[in-house]
Amino acid sequence: MLGMPHTVESAPASSQEYSGTQQVNVVPTIAADRQLPGNATGTVTENWMAGELRSGSRAYQVNDRTVVALHTATPLYRDLKVGDRGEDVRSLNDELSRLGYDSVPQSGEYNRNTGNGWRQLMVDAGNSDGAGEDDMNLRLSDTMWIPPDSVKVQGWSATRGSAVQAGAPLGTVPGGLVRLAIRGGKPSDEGRPLTVFGVAAPLAPGTTDITDGELLQRIAATEGYQGKSAEERAAGMDPAHAQQGDPDPTRAGRFGVRHQWDLGMHRHRHVRQSPCRTGAHHHQ
Repeated sequence: MLGMPHTVESAPASSQEYSGTQQVNVVPTIAADRQLPGNATGTVTENWMAGELRSGSRAYQVNDRTVVALHTATPLYRDLKVGDRGEDVRSLNDELSRLGYDSVPQSGEYNRNTGNGWRQLMVDAGNSDGAGEDDMNLRLSDTMWIPPDSVKVQGWSATRGSAVQAGAPLGTVPGGLVRLAIRGGKPSDEGRPLTVFGVAAPLAPGTTDITDGELLQRIAATEGYQGKSAEERAAGMDPAHAQQGDPDPTRAGRFGVRHQWDLGMHRHRHVRQSPCRTGAHHHQ
């Protein structure tokens, strides 16, 4: 089940004079947990999932047929063959190309290039010898959709010998950090350096938030971000500081105000909320 990301309001806690920096409110958006359903029915005969799934890699095997984890912008929902068209096909072409297989990126048609690329992926997965014409066809049951191209998975149940049913969840992707925004921040025509929990995450011109997935993953992986339990976060904490600098040092400290706000981290309904507090230094 999917939940919408959620942010939370927070209020100023203190104010004082400073020289050169301003602690600002940094508000994270945390995605809800996502369940990972499988598309195959039968007995699990092999399992390769060891805490993480990557697009294009083997996840598990049902009735001696390998299921491949696959990230596509549009989740796959049907079997596909040469001649089929749709946004799911376009997404498949794009991902096959990214993985290094034959395809036609940005094409919404499942053509022979797509079929050749898929057949080669199935050969690599152990599902095909590459000789059959039908090997160009995609079986939905050979795939498991994952949200990004690499995910950490909890509660994995497709262990060897277990019975699985198409559509039933096999694991959960924990909700992750998908956005960091500076509350009340005013966009600048120039980029500004920003460091959050020791990770350099510069703000682009005209923005007051961070949405780059790689940067957010690095921030979420820091000791400061992960060092508190959910209960401690719910009680409020001050795990680290972020510093935002002005590209023109002559303007630093112009406002002479220092603020500290609560940093709230709330999940969507049915997911526990975890507010916490941090400081963010902001040069104007």
